[in-house]
Amino acid sequence: MQREDPNIAIRPDFSSDDFIDARLQLTNDTVDDDQAARILGTLWDIQNAKDVQRWNTHKNKEAQMARDLANQAVEDLAQQQHCSQEEEAMCTEECKKNKTKYAPVLDVEVPSAPVNIPTPYAMCKLKKGEYCKLYFFTNIGLAEAESTPHSHISHNLWAACMP
Repeated sequence: MQREDPNIAIRPDFSSDDFIDARLQLTNDTVDDDQAARILGTLWDIQNAKDVQRWNTHKNKEAQMARDLANQAVEDLAQQQHCSQEEEAMCTEECKKNKTKYAPVLDVEVPSAPVNIPTPYAMCKLKKGEYCKLYFFTNIGLAEAESTPHSHISHNLWAACMP
């Protein structure tokens, strides 16, 4: 394809000395030098009209491709937004179904004091899945478990709980 716009091309002067060889090719007994220059001018006009038509067709195709690309980009963006909205809706629905799974975690410091652990007897009962009195998990029960020294009996009891 041409790099220059044929719409702005200027018709050369075919009667000048630059085109003498071309005029000699057309000159004979019935065609003189001025007629040959007019014939060359007419041929140039015909060729330029074809070039202008090709140029305009090419530019129209380029413009159509640019419009198509812009439309495709808009459609892609709309599709992406739609998918994003669907994902957000699914996430919201999942959060509603599993509230405990998506519960916010509080930003608190790690406790510096020792954690109160129930007695080995209560832990053994819990591991086995048996009934355990609530007393062992109250403040009084936890304080008692903390103050009671762990003896060999509690270690044996703890070992008995292990499967």
